[in-house]
Amino acid sequence: MPVRPASPALRSSLPARTLFPCYSADLKPVSEVLVSARGCTVLFSVEPRAAGTTASWEYESGARKELIATFVPNKSAEISRAYVGHARLSEMDFSLQLVLRWWDGGFYRFRSESEATGWLELRVVEPLSEPEILGNSFVEVGGDTKLYCNVLEGQVDMYWWKRNGKLLMESNGLQFIHNNTLEIHRALMNDTGYYTCIISNAVSHNETSFLLRVHNNDRAFFILIVVFVSIGLLAGIFNWWRLRNSPDYAVHF
Repeated sequence: MPVRPASPALRSSLPARTLFPCYSADLKPVSEVLVSARGCTVLFSVEPRAAGTTASWEYESGARKELIATFVPNKSAEISRAYVGHARLSEMDFSLQLVLRWWDGGFYRFRSESEATGWLELRVVEPLSEPEILGNSFVEVGGDTKLYCNVLEGQVDMYWWKRNGKLLMESNGLQFIHNNTLEIHRALMNDTGYYTCIISNAVSHNETSFLLRVHNNDRAFFILIVVFVSIGLLAGIFNWWRLRNSPDYAVHF
């Protein structure tokens, strides 16, 4: 967890918000902690300042301290090299727009000649990729199987599982392992259906579905039929051979 830098004695709030459109991140303005997604644009705002004010935007995260943008009267706003193409400073109201990268998480503040705002913490979260359910699509009645919800990008905060649109809860036949794995024990025919894995974090929401079929053990029944038919054929061949080699059979023909 980043440590908030010390704030100056004189400070004002620093409202910030994520601009639309941006995944499903919360778009409401905040003044303490803002959670947004990589690739989103964040707007930092300040109270109106008098014309002719020298001002700058600062960033800090641990030992890393950077000057993002600076405005000096009668000169164009200057964007630091590390933020060129990602930051834009308004010379009208000193607001800052920042297109977020993964490493932009940290603390931000605005400083003028007379005062500085408090620090606002920005947390940058990776949006979730579409999940993939891995597992066998067929299971025999009475058998066990596992469905694994695999997510390649982003940190998942919450998982949900549904079957045919109905939320699943743990029971004697269902068990969740680390929330991302669904175990089905002693499968029944009514366990057949579409299983949906739903994932979410602070900035995104995604889901995918998987068809699982539960079937009877028809193979064993088929093998049993083949065995009985084979026994019948062998018995018929044996009886034919015995009759063919009997004296009565030879006299008759």
